[in-house]
Amino acid sequence: RPFGGTVLQDLPIAGQLLNMMDDPRHAQVRRLVSSGLTPRMIRRVETDLRHRARALLDAVEPGVPFDFLVDIAAEVPMQMICILLGVPEADRHWLFEAIEPSFDFRGSRKAVVSRLSIEDAGNRVYTFGRELIAAKRAEPADDMLSVVANSTDPELSDLEVYLFFQLLFSAGAETTRNAIAGGLLALSQYPDQYRLLRSDFDLLPTAIEEVLRWTSPAPSKRRTATRRTVLGGQTIDAGQKVLVWEGSANRDPAVFDRADQFDITRKPNPHIGFGHGAHFCLGAHLARLELRVLYEELLGRFGELAVVAPVEWTRSNRHTGMRHMMVELRP
Repeated sequence: RPFGGTVLQDLPIAGQLLNMMDDPRHAQVRRLVSSGLTPRMIRRVETDLRHRARALLDAVEPGVPFDFLVDIAAEVPMQMICILLGVPEADRHWLFEAIEPSFDFRGSRKAVVSRLSIEDAGNRVYTFGRELIAAKRAEPADDMLSVVANSTDPELSDLEVYLFFQLLFSAGAETTRNAIAGGLLALSQYPDQYRLLRSDFDLLPTAIEEVLRWTSPAPSKRRTATRRTVLGGQTIDAGQKVLVWEGSANRDPAVFDRADQFDITRKPNPHIGFGHGAHFCLGAHLARLELRVLYEELLGRFGELAVVAPVEWTRSNRHTGMRHMMVELRP
């Protein structure tokens, strides 16, 4: 796809982002964030998401094309992240639309913030985030941002708390929306798999794993070697950059039989769509939950699926991202 590229410069704040921290600080903050994902919070999220998924699908007119990416796939993860962070309902849509230019260099997928420059949008998000964090410190609520903002062991700096707030939109909302939409695109391209899944909902868990392998929503990570090492027969010196492509690993024919075929019955499926090791995605369970809830509701309603226009992709290889995907659904 056009418009890809890799940023070569190190970002000064990179080491303060949870997904780029080294131990022991990383392990401390990771335990803190995990403590906020309580069973009660997860039950609350599932109940809310199912209600919203049903309302979104109720609004679909059978046989009438609509933008599945914008109208449904983006909505579900955005709402989940806002629930976790305790973002007021009235602020959710403008906030996510203002954050979008950091994922897609063409700007927001909607026109709401098109009159704002990327810098202005970023400043508005920053101001909102700092004010929300201050509110959570003054009056803690039952949400993850309150847990992180008020922690004393470990204690996070103001910048670390804000970066956590911003990271959840990137790591949680943008990646999951692209998995949801990319999975539906694959099911439209492999109609036999769509029919099979509708006939047997017990296949949904393996189907979700195949969607994650197939779409690889976060396809690559760039890291800096801290010491001289050898990787795949290649010597890497301390200070050199390494770009790891999980998207390529998820199509490795040495690991996956028929690696370039979408197969919802694939088992085992040792994909690394959520990463690997110490930085394995903290929100993996929630992402699977979102995919399950939305696909359960969609598959139970619509027997026919068609993508009716070429998919428009984002100008970024930070995520395997879509801008628009026009879909028709019929009972």
